[in-house]
Amino acid sequence: MSRLFRYRYILFRYVTLTIFVITLLKLTVLSFNDLERYSTEQTISSLPFDKQIQSAHSSSSASNRTSQFSLDYYRQYVKQKNREQYMYNKNLFSLNTTRYILLVQVHTRVVYLRKFIEMLQEVETINETLVIFSHDFIDFEINALVTNITFVPVIQIFYPFSQQLYPNEFPGLDPKDCPRDISKHNRSRKTIDRALADRCNNAPHPDRYGHYREVSIVQIKHHWWWKLNHVHNSIEILQNRSDYLLLLLEEDFYLSPDALVFLRKMENEKERLCPTCSFYTLGNLDKSGKQFGRLGSKVSVAYWHARFNLGMTISHQVWTLLVKYAEEFCTIDEYNWDWSLVYLAQKHFHFPRVMWSSATRVIHLGSCGTHHKKFCSNVSDIARWKETETFYQTNRKYLFPTTALSLHTKHENKRLLKQLNGGWSDLRDRQLCLSFAFKDAKNLSSIDVEL
Repeated sequence: MSRLFRYRYILFRYVTLTIFVITLLKLTVLSFNDLERYSTEQTISSLPFDKQIQSAHSSSSASNRTSQFSLDYYRQYVKQKNREQYMYNKNLFSLNTTRYILLVQVHTRVVYLRKFIEMLQEVETINETLVIFSHDFIDFEINALVTNITFVPVIQIFYPFSQQLYPNEFPGLDPKDCPRDISKHNRSRKTIDRALADRCNNAPHPDRYGHYREVSIVQIKHHWWWKLNHVHNSIEILQNRSDYLLLLLEEDFYLSPDALVFLRKMENEKERLCPTCSFYTLGNLDKSGKQFGRLGSKVSVAYWHARFNLGMTISHQVWTLLVKYAEEFCTIDEYNWDWSLVYLAQKHFHFPRVMWSSATRVIHLGSCGTHHKKFCSNVSDIARWKETETFYQTNRKYLFPTTALSLHTKHENKRLLKQLNGGWSDLRDRQLCLSFAFKDAKNLSSIDVEL
């Protein structure tokens, strides 16, 4: 009897010890994962990344080694973040009811982003959306602004081929790349001769105006195309869903307090006002867009064009059709993403229609963007933010219309695309662009979608 008891006691001890070891291992793994995430978030503020990247061409070997260490670290950081897809404020997210995904393209403008987030908090029903910030620049202050948001579910994604991550090689600026204006001659033939003589990269392929690639310019189209592909193909919580609507924004956009409510109203009344419309746009670039007293509850209809890109939406149906023609989007000599869309819309989409808010619900405030060559000032832009805030407060009584929407204008003229703007002739850019959609490339031939 005592022997049996002793055996049971020994077995009990082994079982208890095994359970203890397994539990300890699980706790260790969990602690390591938490520590790894914390370390990644904290280290981003301490590595000498930005300064080292700026001096990437330094002759100092030590400096180059440090810079390469920073580059390798941040490339891994971007991969991890894009793979992780961590959602802040996940308790606010509803998989079944979240209709609007606000996809915000962010560059380096911290001042704008701070004001954008402040503004976003005042938008009605913002807590019912998902906001995805897509970055092409890693910065601690920018990350802190985004990760401290508490009023809406948030995901961060990072464009993995930015100039910051590849400062001295493609897709950044390779020292062997042809300068944009390698020759002051206007004729492309002489430009090519000079480039071929210099043996610079892509020498045989200048654009239609005799120029070679500008990294800061082509990155915008790359980033825009990559983020759409990444959201549709790689964000796990959106897989197997086709009912969401992307609202495309940038960090220097200002939304009216009723922007999302008005978008919902346009959707609800689409069948009556424009059953064939494929796009919604909340912005209006015309001067009349500020006349809320007269146009607060009105919409307009036209054939979609680049001028209707301010606060535009892309449905899953539109996206499916767009990806079908990814090869043309990526190979036409056009560095603007919106003009590339115009090309596809007119050639393949049969001039799709757009419904837009006659009184603008989105205003573009930044003056320090890519196409602004003259003097710009963050101070003056912030003053415009305050003016816009006051503008919407003054017109508050015209926001949130309760009556049915009415049609202000319906444009029947088709603005034909006469020429492309160039800037997109480098074969490497075209191949990189295509690679973003490559995941579904094998299925493209079977896609047959009409708007």
